[in-house]
Parts: sequence; C-alpha cells; structure tokens
Amino acid sequence: MGKFKDKLQKFMDNPDVAFKEQVGYVSGVFGNCMGQDSVSTYTDQFMYDYMGLKSSHMVAMKSTTTAANILIAPIVGAMLDNNHSGKGNAKRFMMASAIPFTLASVLLFVVPSGSLMFNVIWSFVLYLTFNIADTFYDVALSTLSVRMTPNAKSRKNFYTVAQVASTLGSMFPGWLVPIIIEARDGDYNSEKWAFFSVALLFGFLGLFSMLVPCMTLKERNIVLPPREDKKIKIDYKLILLNRPLLLLCLANCIESIRRVCYNSLPFFYKQTLNKYGMKTYVEMGSTALSYTGLFSVPFIGKKLSSRDIVVAGYMHTAICYILLAILGYKNLWIVGILIALGGLPNAGMSAAKRVLLADSTDYMEWKSYQKYGVAQRNEGMVFAFSTMMSRIADLWKELLVNGGLALIGYQSAQMIDGQMVEAVQTPETLHGIFLLVAIPGIIGNLIPGIIMMFDNFTGKRKEKIMAELEVIRAEAKAKLETAEEI
Repeated sequence: MGKFKDKLQKFMDNPDVAFKEQVGYVSGVFGNCMGQDSVSTYTDQFMYDYMGLKSSHMVAMKSTTTAANILIAPIVGAMLDNNHSGKGNAKRFMMASAIPFTLASVLLFVVPSGSLMFNVIWSFVLYLTFNIADTFYDVALSTLSVRMTPNAKSRKNFYTVAQVASTLGSMFPGWLVPIIIEARDGDYNSEKWAFFSVALLFGFLGLFSMLVPCMTLKERNIVLPPREDKKIKIDYKLILLNRPLLLLCLANCIESIRRVCYNSLPFFYKQTLNKYGMKTYVEMGSTALSYTGLFSVPFIGKKLSSRDIVVAGYMHTAICYILLAILGYKNLWIVGILIALGGLPNAGMSAAKRVLLADSTDYMEWKSYQKYGVAQRNEGMVFAFSTMMSRIADLWKELLVNGGLALIGYQSAQMIDGQMVEAVQTPETLHGIFLLVAIPGIIGNLIPGIIMMFDNFTGKRKEKIMAELEVIRAEAKAKLETAEEI
C-alpha cells in the first residue's frame, strides 16, 4: 500500500505537468475511448443484424471513410505543428470535434426507417462524421500529450495512468451491452433499442469527459524552433527517417489482423456459442488480468524496455490463440480462460506503444540533426501519420472482417413487409465464425511481434542518442538566447 501511495504522489507531483492537466488528459482519453469502443466493437454486428446492411455496403462505407481520414490527418498534424504562437489550435480542434463525435456515436445505433437504401445512407453519413471528428480530437489530444512530457523518463508513469483511463473507457460499453441484450430473452425489437440506450448513456458521459481537457490543458511546444538559415519543411522526409515510428506503424497495420478476431467475438458469443452474456464475464476476467499487466509496467519497465514489453505481449497472446485453435470451442471454460488470458498484456502493450510513439519524436529530432544539421520535431505530424496508418489498418481490418463474414456465408437481417427479420445461420457458418476468431488471433500477434524486434531505439543505444540530444538542445537554446540579446 505504501508503494502505491508513493507512486500516486509521484504522479501528482510530476514537475513537467500540473496535476489538473494530468487529470484533464486522462479524462479526454477516457471519453474518447468510450465512444471509439462502442462504435468499433458493435457497429458491425448492429448493421448486419438490425440495419440489414450487406458486406458490399460495409466495404464501400469503410473504404470511403478511410480515404477521407487519410487526407485529413496530415492536414490536422501540419496545422498543429505550424502554430508556434503559444495559443495553438489543439484545444479548439478538440472542442469543435467532441460534439459531432458524440452525436454520431449515438445515432449510429438507430434504425431510422424500413428502407434499406435510407439505412445505408444514414449509416454512411454518420460513420464518416464520427471518424473525421475522431481524427481531429485524437491527433490534437495526442500531440498535446507528448508536449506535456518533454522528459522521456517520466513518460512510462504518465502513459500508464492514461492507459488506465483508456481501458476503463473501453470496458464499460463492452461489459454492459451483452448483459442487456441477453436479458431481452431473444426479443429482436427490444435488443435493437437496447443498443441505442447504452450508446446514449455512454455517449453523453463521454462528451463531458472529452470536454474536460479543453478547460484544463495548456498549449505548449517543447523546443523553440531554431533560428537557422537551413530549414526543413514539415514533410514526409522526416517521417521516412523515423525508424521507430515506421516499425510501430507497420506492426499496428499488421495487428489489424488480430482485430478481426476481436470484431468477430461478438458474433462468436451470440451466434456460435449462444452465450452473449459470456462476453461480459470473459472481458471482466480479461480486464482484471490486463490491469495486472498494466500496473506492472512502471516496475517491469526498469528491467524491460517498452519495445520488449510490446514484443512479449504479442507472443503471449499468440500462444493463447494457438491453444484455442487446437482445443476448439466445445468446452466453454477453456474458451473463456484462453481468451481472458490472451487479453492479459493488452493494456500494458497499449501504454508501452504510447511511450514508443512519444519517444519517436525524440528520435526524429536527433535524426534530423544528424541528416540536415537542424534539430526538428513535428509532434503533430508524427501523430497524424500514426493516425493515418491506423485508419489504413482499420480499412484492412474491415475488408477482412466483412470479406470473412461473406466467405463463411453469414446472413444479414432481411427486410420483409417493411420489417427487419433476424436471419438464421447455418452450422458451417457458426464454425466459420470460430475460425475468424482463432486464425487472425494467431497471425495478428506473431507477425507484429517479429516486426517490433527490429526497433533498435532502445537500451544503451537509446541512452546514447538521448544524451546527444540534450547537448543539441542546449546548443540551440544558447544560440537563441544569444540572438535575442543581439
């Protein structure tokens, strides 16, 4: 208990960030993740089973949305990087995007009419609105986070606490929906409105949380831009030099395969096992284990680097899904235990990835000096690039999910006499859902784990680079002060 109090006090006394700012950032992460999880986890199932959308509709909608986000993300990042006035754009972006984000996350769970075409248009417009608003909010909040933590050594604690909020935000919708749906006793119309009720509850709770950082965070830049004749444009030349960022983004893209597994789990519990409430109990166990892994990050981080934590997490989860593929799904206890154990490293891995992403801005600053003679960091562009790649990963995941469901013959709800009627799945389709859980769970963990082994911005090399960077920053600051005196 004494160690926990010491850790909490250390968090509160962080010299880099005021306590109210730490709380504000955590609140923003909590609300943002609440909306993200509601939409990413349940929209596929809702659109197939209650809206009546087909795989072709889903692929077209997700592809168009991804293309829009790929165009928007770098624009947002460049706008954040180009503003050095001290006032900044981040909080304004967050304030403006929180409301459409919330409204879209709620209205996506409304079946507006008995017309399939109108339902398709409704879903498309809201899904596009949700993702654009999420891009603005996510890039702005992420950019502020790295500017709040100029000291790389303090990032493990900072992002570990933020990951607690992220996991909590993702946890509540995931737990509540299956319990409420199973309590409907198969009442199709009642199930439909239960999705909306939960989305409404967590949507507006999330909105309040997302607005808190707009009132508590301060805009800041870590390093003043050097006054040199030689300048570097904010473009992708620096991104392409950023090896840690590129490897992390590549791993995240391949990891989208394992997210096929997670998106298939609601179908697996409800259709294959006919035990939708089981999803809640398994996730409760998984979350408890995940928090154990998360709270150990500041401690095991003394022995393992953030990269090593990510690699070990991928390999652990891959082993769990290999065992699931071998043992099958006849025994519910075995299924629940293996899926829960597979989630043990997730929160810790997410915290470690946040650290790696923030660290990559330091690597960019050092590498740009080595290459061009000017130390430059573009936090906004780093997080914009990461967001772009995550959107591409989302598209890849959606193509795999919807293509997989089409391949196994999954049937959408049917429109009969102006009413949606629930479809009945064949035994072959029910087994195919299990394969959509097990196989992506294996591939989507093994390959990213191998990729992350090639990140060498760690250990002694990282210590050497950071020492050089401190000298570079000190020299740049001295030049600025001299120029101002003149």
